[in-house]
Amino acid sequence: MKRFMFVVSLLVAALLVLAGCQQATPEPTAVPAPAESGLPDLGGREITVAIENAYLPFNYILLETGEPGGWDYDFLAEACDRLNCEPVFVQFAWDPMIQAVADGQFDLAADGITITAERAEVVDFSDPYVELVQRLLKRVADDRFADETAFAANAELLIGTQLGTTNYDAAVALVGEDRVIAFDTFPLAVQALRADDVDAVAIDDVAGLGYQGEYSDELVLVGSISSEEQLGFVFPKGSDLVAPFNAVLAEMAADGTLRQLNQMWFGPEFAVTYDDIGPGAYAEEEVMVEYGTDENPIQWVFVPSGELERVTAGAESVADLIFAETGLVVETFVATDYTAAIEAMCADPARAQMGSLATFALIVAADRGCIEPELVAARRGSTSYNGQLIFNNDSGIVAGDYTTLAGKTFCGVDETSTSGWIIPSVMLRAGGVDPDTDLEVTMAGSHDAVASAVYNGDCDAGATFVDARTTIEATYPDVMDVVSVFEVSIPIPNDGVQYAVSFPRELRDQINTALLAIAGTEAGAEALNTAYQWSGLELHDNSFYDPFRQLLDAAGISAADL
Repeated sequence: MKRFMFVVSLLVAALLVLAGCQQATPEPTAVPAPAESGLPDLGGREITVAIENAYLPFNYILLETGEPGGWDYDFLAEACDRLNCEPVFVQFAWDPMIQAVADGQFDLAADGITITAERAEVVDFSDPYVELVQRLLKRVADDRFADETAFAANAELLIGTQLGTTNYDAAVALVGEDRVIAFDTFPLAVQALRADDVDAVAIDDVAGLGYQGEYSDELVLVGSISSEEQLGFVFPKGSDLVAPFNAVLAEMAADGTLRQLNQMWFGPEFAVTYDDIGPGAYAEEEVMVEYGTDENPIQWVFVPSGELERVTAGAESVADLIFAETGLVVETFVATDYTAAIEAMCADPARAQMGSLATFALIVAADRGCIEPELVAARRGSTSYNGQLIFNNDSGIVAGDYTTLAGKTFCGVDETSTSGWIIPSVMLRAGGVDPDTDLEVTMAGSHDAVASAVYNGDCDAGATFVDARTTIEATYPDVMDVVSVFEVSIPIPNDGVQYAVSFPRELRDQINTALLAIAGTEAGAEALNTAYQWSGLELHDNSFYDPFRQLLDAAGISAADL
């Protein structure tokens, strides 16, 4: 493999006899005090050490405490104490590690590295400190093979292992490159085995014992796919550190320190698992994004609750006012439907950093954990509104008489629109009308479109917010005479402004402050009213919507089901 999880080095005199890789940060055990020796004195020299921090039991960072641990840390602390040097550990991924040492980026690499002739062409190795055997880790329930010979004979079986390791080379030698799947790390390969994506993992025996111990009901080691391999520390060619480290290895083997370290880290008291440690060198790098620039404007998504041109014009005006207040460039867009608006904010990475989702849509997104509501809109001085069922007066429908709705055509806004479908569907069912069987339902896409469809007779009845009829009054001056209200719903909390969870706190605060100020200006009030008929904004968090969530739960409406 790339390194090892060792068995025990003959060089360290049967340093450890493992019965099953065990793990848990052991209590530090006092190591024997070294006798006076003629070890070189490195004069306090700093030694840079490449290390993954993701390879049990050699090196890791505990998630709970953030503290490093592992055999490598303890060995090098003891070695440098004797040599008068200072180890400086640098987290570095395995794949480029040996070349980085060869290029002089590090003084040495400590990562359970197998000594090979090919590697020795570009780096120098210390004397070996342990030996290992490569084996196959398989699922207990898989009875298709019991050793490496049976595995190789079955052309359908695949091996997973870590890229760039001697394990990979051994796997290719066993079954050919076409049957080997390479992973960036061993934990990924083992998870692929557990998920049935590969049939075995080529791994050093001690490392394999660790996984066998962690997943004792699932995984077991079988066979042997290589002869014993020796592990050593890696140095740049010609390094003056090789001789001092060989000397300290020999001394620690002779006085029993090496044996004691191995017993501590590979004995039955060690119980740390990969679930306990961080990703080390394989953590996803955080990319700092500068939002609010011409090159990377803040994306603000709106739902198509009203006539598209009106919503777009109002939203763009608000964005211009935000820029005037903060200097932040905000780009607005209206999603094709309510679900598309949710997905724009819940994508990873988010395609929209801000949103003005309708009430039910924002509850769905918030319950998915991808948005956080921060501003709630006021309309006519209230942070809640009502939905309404409306009907064309020539349809034969009688206000309040649900029996007269049966067999009629009905327009909703969108399947995730709170006042345009969710609450109206509850009202209909409560009135004895099953929308699925008693009505011919069409989704019009916006509240304006529903009001227009009912006015024009394209739908006998429909659902909108109160009172969406006024939004089409300029086009249809007699709408109030042609279209009547059938029934008004319970109060519904208003929509507002929400942010993707990844959007920086400082930018949210800037925008919130700006929007509250803008709402108090004549130009701002006009723009907010044009976009969404907002008359103001108030600061409220996600808990503002909890009472409405309870009503939905009582009605048997689940956001997850819609």
